[in-house]
Amino acid sequence: MRIAVIDIGTNAVRYLLAERKGNEWVDVEVGGAITGLGRGLVERGELAPIAIEATIGAVTAFIRHLKALDARKFILLATESVRSANNSAIFVERLEKATGLTLQILSADDEAKLAFIGATSGLKIRFHTDALFAVADVGGGSTEVSIGKLQQPEHWLSIPVGSRRLTEQFLTEDLPTSKQLESCKEFAIEQLQPAAFLLRQAKVLVLTGGTAAQLGIFRLNLRQFDASRIHGLPIRQDIINEWLDKLAVLPANERRQVLGMEWGRETVIIAGLVLLSAILELSGKETALLSARSVMHGVLLTMTG
Repeated sequence: MRIAVIDIGTNAVRYLLAERKGNEWVDVEVGGAITGLGRGLVERGELAPIAIEATIGAVTAFIRHLKALDARKFILLATESVRSANNSAIFVERLEKATGLTLQILSADDEAKLAFIGATSGLKIRFHTDALFAVADVGGGSTEVSIGKLQQPEHWLSIPVGSRRLTEQFLTEDLPTSKQLESCKEFAIEQLQPAAFLLRQAKVLVLTGGTAAQLGIFRLNLRQFDASRIHGLPIRQDIINEWLDKLAVLPANERRQVLGMEWGRETVIIAGLVLLSAILELSGKETALLSARSVMHGVLLTMTG
């Protein structure tokens, strides 16, 4: 049986279609679109009507597509923007009416745990089974940091800082100034301080989320996302900073033309890379691994029945 998981985030809607083969879940198709559900949320405290429309439209289109691919069961998830918006009840009611599905709003704790389980699954690495892994899941509205052994989270926390939040708070000009970038990085490090101990304690740091996937595309010079090539890819701090420097001097319309750039991500990619750089700096490590898996995989791996 094929199961579809749809994850509604602050910046993007993602879907995963998977089927069970033996004891494993195998990806059939992964996709999504940037709808910016949390655009302006920090300033207004509410989801914007245009973003609600775009998100509901994307979700219903994905459901039609996935049904055509023989999806028999759907799991619909939402995270930080829906958790925190004052008008989330309106969005939930409209979405459920449009889709006929029940929306599960993940708590910050559940999001962190599921991100860890998903991100560390399927990693082909040569570490002792007792090695501690830290997973940093950078989203549009929040960053989840968790630590544990492979697929066994032990401690976790969610920090309300993400690529869209930072963009709207600090990088307000099309070409961010050096002062804006510096303030953005300082704020990111300050906000992430509660996670510093977890990041340093782990032997292996894993980065996941939309920015991490985009960085993998850039690093491998791909035209589009390829999970099989990105999952487990080592990434150094200098590579993150190289892409940050390269993109920060381009206006958004030119960033959009960079090979492999996901449509819509050009507006938040700089803040996302600032966050990845801050996380690696706080971890005290020279290298991290990119994960192409996510909360959606974590949901499948923890399903009962």
